[in-house]
Amino acid sequence: MRLLFLTHAFNSLTQRLYVECVRWGHEVSIEFDVHDSVTEEAIDLWRPELVVAPYLRRPIPASVWQRVPCLVVHPGPCVVRRSGA
Repeated sequence: MRLLFLTHAFNSLTQRLYVECVRWGHEVSIEFDVHDSVTEEAIDLWRPELVVAPYLRRPIPASVWQRVPCLVVHPGPCVVRRSGA
């Protein structure tokens, strides 16, 4: 699958997702989210099947999410509940 990572920085979350996706055999391109026009150009050039946005700081432009499925990944607290607890 062709993936476009749309990110603010190549931080540890982005690096981990990148490594795993490449290991699983996906083609991955990275674009830094600096301006809507840059993002739109990256979509036109790479033609991804999915946009992955780890810890994005700005909304994905409608011109992008209306054309390509987008997955926004944000870390947060993990709550694990055991049955009977």
